[in-house]
Amino acid sequence: MAKASTISAGLAALLLAAPLAAHATSQERPAPLTETPLPVVGSLTSQSAWGGSLSRFDEVLHGVWRIDGGTVAYWSVRHRPSDGDRGTLTSEAHQLRGGTANLTTPPGFTETSLAAREIGELYPVLLDETTRTCLCTNVTEMGLNDARAAQVSDGWQLVYAVFPELPTEVTTVDMHVDGFGAILPDVPVQDGPLPEPQVPADEWVASGQGWPTPPAAQEIARAAEARTLGAVWTLAERSGATDGSWTQRDSGTVRDIDIAADVLFAFDKFEVTTKADKVLDHIAEEIGDAQVSSATIVGHTDGQGTEAYNQTLSEKRARSVEAELSARLPEVSFTVEGRGWHEPIASNKTDEGRALNRRVTITLEGIANQEGRR
Repeated sequence: MAKASTISAGLAALLLAAPLAAHATSQERPAPLTETPLPVVGSLTSQSAWGGSLSRFDEVLHGVWRIDGGTVAYWSVRHRPSDGDRGTLTSEAHQLRGGTANLTTPPGFTETSLAAREIGELYPVLLDETTRTCLCTNVTEMGLNDARAAQVSDGWQLVYAVFPELPTEVTTVDMHVDGFGAILPDVPVQDGPLPEPQVPADEWVASGQGWPTPPAAQEIARAAEARTLGAVWTLAERSGATDGSWTQRDSGTVRDIDIAADVLFAFDKFEVTTKADKVLDHIAEEIGDAQVSSATIVGHTDGQGTEAYNQTLSEKRARSVEAELSARLPEVSFTVEGRGWHEPIASNKTDEGRALNRRVTITLEGIANQEGRR
């Protein structure tokens, strides 16, 4: 597992003080050389081990910028050789570092992501699943030019990755560098022009020689639409009772509380049983602590029986829970829905899965900030 740490002061000073020099051989066409020092937003060291081989990487983030239709991050990577390590930035090494890097063709930084904690959203690197390529640096090209990087820029290679468009209210993000816990927190999101010179994104770039040009907005949109898991993921903090009677998910300012129907009702019934009183007392306390004036109650069933029967049962169960909570929280306004079997969270082919699907969900929006929660 990777571990984030502060990079040495001397290493950061090297990047801050002057551009990394280029010393291309006579047979190589030199890339444009920046005339200004590379900006440094943050730095860390990541590491991973596999099969007795340890790989370490120095990472220096240069910035996160808004672009047309998306977001781009630029950072420099340098392999730090260690005992038993070949000392290369090959795709094999980054597979160890990035987990699923080789699931793309060409392999890239598919484990990198941006987290917007305030709104509870995670923005992964965009992966065009129709072409099986990520909108990011080709790790294979980095490996092929590893020896050249040592000559050109002391081993530093500048990489990029494109993410979905961030909402305008997001001004800082946490950058998850490698998917193993190497995180740079509170990275500013910049609105200004991209750094110059911009160079072709499909070419290898040594740090100090240019900045890969991100794709056009149309290509970014196409990649976002092609993601089967979605272009933006929800960050959720999960908690609940040890006996499984209720579970809670917090995502930004939205809280979902699932109460197991088997705790609330007898089989195939909608009247709340007395054994549910303690659970409902706790749920009412959670709603009160959330400081909301309204909430939504939704009933769900498993996949047994007819659709019409389950729809009616889910609505009646939601109304029964509303009656119980309204008696405890007269100041809160509840909206009631029933969705039958249409939103399962587990398989209906097993007893355990059907039990999870039988539930009543209470959704609270605009809950108090994390600092105000217990």
